[in-house]
Amino acid sequence: MIKIPEVLRNHAVAAGAESWLADLPMLVHHVEQQWDIAVGRPLAGATEAYVAEATTSAGQPVILKVLLPLSGRMGRHEVTALRLADGQGCVALLRDAPDLGALLLERLGPPLFALGVPIVRRHEILCDTAARMWRPAPDCGLPTGAIHPGPARSVGK
Repeated sequence: MIKIPEVLRNHAVAAGAESWLADLPMLVHHVEQQWDIAVGRPLAGATEAYVAEATTSAGQPVILKVLLPLSGRMGRHEVTALRLADGQGCVALLRDAPDLGALLLERLGPPLFALGVPIVRRHEILCDTAARMWRPAPDCGLPTGAIHPGPARSVGK
């Protein structure tokens, strides 16, 4: 039986996704069988998906991510962005099952904060990574700033 982190459980209940919570153990078991993986402990902090360590039958450490069904378009956007990035500047997408909201991702190392990297350096690393990933992707179906503009801002004189 899988352990569902309390923060994810609370978020799912607040969003009306109790049936997803009830079905999640069966869904994770199904994905384990389909992808020949063994799911381990869940990762803390996720609120929009069940995220857990896993290992392939070949011994490769991976991450299983099962999106809350409320994510809808956002989940599809995540898969599209990961496919476009192709592991450059972000985690690699190894497999996905859009109908199940399941993604199999490469497992990265510990987070920068856990390594004791100072916040200023973390921000530099994150900005450099975003700059490496940012590229035109016309007609890919992802939203742009032009579609959802933020609040108007005046530029300093």
